[in-house]
Amino acid sequence: MKTVIKTIIIFAGIILGGYLGELALSVPALKFLGVGKELGLTSPFVLDLDILKFTFAFTVKLNIAGILGFITSLFIVKKAL
Repeated sequence: MKTVIKTIIIFAGIILGGYLGELALSVPALKFLGVGKELGLTSPFVLDLDILKFTFAFTVKLNIAGILGFITSLFIVKKAL
């Protein structure tokens, strides 16, 4: 159960940090927190088997605030749990 809670806290830190980075783009003094890179498959991979059709795409958008959120959530997990 502790592992599930740790995972949820870490994902919440990443998501919250990424969202705050996007919001920081509109504030000139905090614009550097939104600087980042988008990685992944830009066009989806499609596997068509006549009966079944699978479409797979994966993209990760990293920014400085998201990385800081990840590091903060790791610190919280180590100290709290």
